[in-house]
Amino acid sequence: MPSSFSIARTRFSNLSDSTLREEIGYYTGNDAETSSILRSLRRFGEDSSVSYFEITPNPSRRTRHLTPEFTWSVRAVR
Repeated sequence: MPSSFSIARTRFSNLSDSTLREEIGYYTGNDAETSSILRSLRRFGEDSSVSYFEITPNPSRRTRHLTPEFTWSVRAVR
């Protein structure tokens, strides 16, 4: 099972999309899961009250073979 990780808001703001995708992909090992995390991070935008993002894996309740193995929660820590 993948492990939780965090990304500082300043790091998120300063990394290029491709570098950020590569870093998150290291933890997820899955393109679809990485894209989902990136969408969640972008929803928070440049909120300066956020200190860092806590990203936690949860086993998904797979109903079809092509669905991601894990769902990830992204929490903004202020």
